Amino acid sequence: NNFVTETNSHRTTPTRIITMTATSATIHIGGYASDAPAADDNIIVKATTKESLSSCLSSSKANGASLQSIHIFLQSSELLSHYDSLALASLVPSLGPNGTLSVHVVSDGTAVGETMDWGVIMTSFVLAGLKTESEQRVGGGGRVFTARKAAATAVTSAPTRLNLGAKKTRVTLNLDDDDDDQIDEDDLLAGGEDGMLAPPPTIDMEERAKAADDDCGGRKACDNCSCGRAEQEAAESRGEEKKEAHKSECGNCSKGDAFRCAGCPYLGKPAFKEGEEHVVLNLMDDV
Repeated sequence: NNFVTETNSHRTTPTRIITMTATSATIHIGGYASDAPAADDNIIVKATTKESLSSCLSSSKANGASLQSIHIFLQSSELLSHYDSLALASLVPSLGPNGTLSVHVVSDGTAVGETMDWGVIMTSFVLAGLKTESEQRVGGGGRVFTARKAAATAVTSAPTRLNLGAKKTRVTLNLDDDDDDQIDEDDLLAGGEDGMLAPPPTIDMEERAKAADDDCGGRKACDNCSCGRAEQEAAESRGEEKKEAHKSECGNCSKGDAFRCAGCPYLGKPAFKEGEEHVVLNLMDDV
């Protein structure tokens, strides 16, 4: 508010001049034109190109103002060529808290409706941090999209309390202390009465050797024995001496007849693994 002083021959009277501040802005994009006159509280800005949309308000009277609303008008045929979805983020700082921003897409005779990609406008609202409020259909197939800026919230911080009068505690470290009270980790793993691990069990190597030769684990031969234990028990019952298994000198006895010598005792028998010479295979037909 400014005051201008008028002076005459009798007295001096201050005259108050009221300066109107714009509360809204209207942006015409591309070839859109309107005959509506500009009001005192509304400014009209022209953005002829896609690149000029983000900076059109900064070069106008609305620069630094806190607007209540921003209205953007463009033709439907210029939506994809002149509307910049990233430019709205540059316009939002000129919008006051809880202010609205609307995009008016006016039909100019081109095909609109299902073939028009309205998602570019919704995306621009999200990128600008605006909350979409409504989408309205207008005559000729146009659309009006409205979004709102979030209201300002006061940020409060919790008070920090410092207890400067607390009693200080002194901690003394004795660096000359010996290690007599410490426990050696190796002693814990050692056996004996003081150790944590039990002593290993004693192993009878003779019994282990006998068990290694006995595939049946001390049991009698099965009815359908094929490992040779039945023949061994039958020979022992007849008082015959246990025959030692033939030891291959050439190393080819277990590979099959194609590798065996002419006098090999395993001729005619299938190949086997070393140590399984006593296994008897029943190759008879089941039928």
